[in-house]
Amino acid sequence: MYKRYVESVKQRPTHERRQHALQMAGAIMIAVFVVWVATIGIRLATVDPLTAEGGDSAADLANVATGAGNATLLVSTSTDDYFSQ
Repeated sequence: MYKRYVESVKQRPTHERRQHALQMAGAIMIAVFVVWVATIGIRLATVDPLTAEGGDSAADLANVATGAGNATLLVSTSTDDYFSQ
């Protein structure tokens, strides 16, 4: 099915192929944009570790950014011994 479609597009003049490519790129871009907009609520609803402890004032954020106060480094580690096997 795809092979026939590609062959039919190859038979068209250059300006029509370019127009078709632009339309396909636009459709893909619109699809990506729709997914991005649909998931933005989820991404904005996640808890930011900087403000999770109630430190949402500008001074508290500045203390975290500069390393002053009780700022801690969050590190993700694994406990399984996958590489030691």
